[in-house]
Amino acid sequence: MPTTLGELYDTAGHHLRVAAAAPPLPGDVQEQAVVLRLLDELLGHVQSTLESAGERPRRLNPGPATPLAVARNALRRTARRLPAPAPPDSAGRYDAPLGRAVQAAAVVRDLLAGHHGQDGAPVTPYALAFTERSARAYLVHRSADLAGGAAHVVRALGRAATGEAATVQLHLARTNLDHAFVSGRAAGEHRNPALAAFPLALPLAPRPALPTDPADTLSAHLSDDCERLSRAAFESLHGRGERALSGSDLGQMARWLAMGNLLSGRLLLHVAAHADAETAEGLREAADRLRTAAQAWQHSASRWHRIVDLTDPRAHPALPLPDYQLVRSGRFTPMPRTHPHPALLIARASTTRLGQLLYGTDWTPETPKPRPEQRDALEILADTGGLAGLTQTLYRTTATGWQLAAAMPVTVRRIESTLVTDNIDHRPPDATHRFYPLPGHQAGRLAEHYEKVTEAEQAAAASLVRTAPRTGMDTARARLDMAAHRHIRSGQPWLPLETAVPQGTETERPSARAARARSTTVARAAPRPTAGGAQPSHLREVQQPQLPRRSHGR
Repeated sequence: MPTTLGELYDTAGHHLRVAAAAPPLPGDVQEQAVVLRLLDELLGHVQSTLESAGERPRRLNPGPATPLAVARNALRRTARRLPAPAPPDSAGRYDAPLGRAVQAAAVVRDLLAGHHGQDGAPVTPYALAFTERSARAYLVHRSADLAGGAAHVVRALGRAATGEAATVQLHLARTNLDHAFVSGRAAGEHRNPALAAFPLALPLAPRPALPTDPADTLSAHLSDDCERLSRAAFESLHGRGERALSGSDLGQMARWLAMGNLLSGRLLLHVAAHADAETAEGLREAADRLRTAAQAWQHSASRWHRIVDLTDPRAHPALPLPDYQLVRSGRFTPMPRTHPHPALLIARASTTRLGQLLYGTDWTPETPKPRPEQRDALEILADTGGLAGLTQTLYRTTATGWQLAAAMPVTVRRIESTLVTDNIDHRPPDATHRFYPLPGHQAGRLAEHYEKVTEAEQAAAASLVRTAPRTGMDTARARLDMAAHRHIRSGQPWLPLETAVPQGTETERPSARAARARSTTVARAAPRPTAGGAQPSHLREVQQPQLPRRSHGR
């Protein structure tokens, strides 16, 4: 099943070519009516996609929207001259190649709309990619391809038409579709081909890792987990979503991500033994980067050891049993039982699938030691689509880790007022209870440590992308990440161009902190977020120094 924007467009174009090769019979007016209505529906979906890219029918518009509207009106005039299709034909019309092309075009529209909420606000970082002109040019370019395929179907339909009026209208429709194809291809000259990897936005509905899952489906399930975690990270970064991440969620998620990076590194080391020397060296370097990222996540998890979130105290230090008199007097209140955030369950399932890929589908994080025997490397490569598919899957996991690490500091600042600690090192002298509010400098250090996690995940992702010339990994998703993530926070890039596109010489990668320091669009962060959530730094106003006013005497 196609799950990316490019795959959907390719599917629709393929079915249009098949439909053009099998035109309806000249005397079958019922079939001709079905084809005309399917073509009108197809062009309606294409028009909706063009409108999302800013292309609308205008008198002086050189783009494809205007001739597309003229062609659609001509097809409707032709359809009115034919009898309406019978109900059986209308019900089964989507089984034909042209009907499948219509369904693929409809899914394109739904895929783009799925990255926005009901209020129109983006819910994934990839929705921000279409703020660039090159991304909109990609939609115009691929929509023009569908218009060209529809022109071939109309040409084949014109040969089967018998009436002179229908022939004239079909000729008008074909001419305008050809015009839309040519103008759309010209307008999409500066398109961004990385938009072909534009993903499907999935809801935050965790799918547990079951031992009954076939091994060859683990890679696809891992990709779905990454899409869900990407959405959770973006919603947490901008204070959206039905439920916010708590302190317990952040601490436990860091442990799962640390384990996931360790398992990813072991996978690379395991398959490196069956690769050539140069490829194996790149895989071992990526495994070392993943190990560093795992250590950074584990260090960040250890900082939550003595911290409790009052709104979600699932993770807390060991507490003494209550006194009998305290319980009998009714002054003892048990800890509230809360449910984990869906992102935490997704992170656990993703880590479990990585372990199942390495050790077998019966493996779980609770599997007792000693460590089970690893699967045969050739079987792992067969289940993941070869070395290219394995590196692509592991890149997706570490890219998702970067998104989560980028969202953690903002999340910590948002829940800072509900955090307490029993750390004796910073206990204020006037504290009367074991737990006291978390000091501001401790919360600052807790948030700043995710900076190191971000840099470690960036380095791991870049090292995996650099193996693409040897492993055959598709870098379209890395290019899409580079285009989308530059809008997350101004001054903090995702992957630099020289690392996202493998080059002959390696250049030094600037750190995220240095990039933000050089940025002129990042304003000084306030110590507390506003009630509406923290805003992206590229939307904040930069405070300019005010010059003294000159007084005017009378």
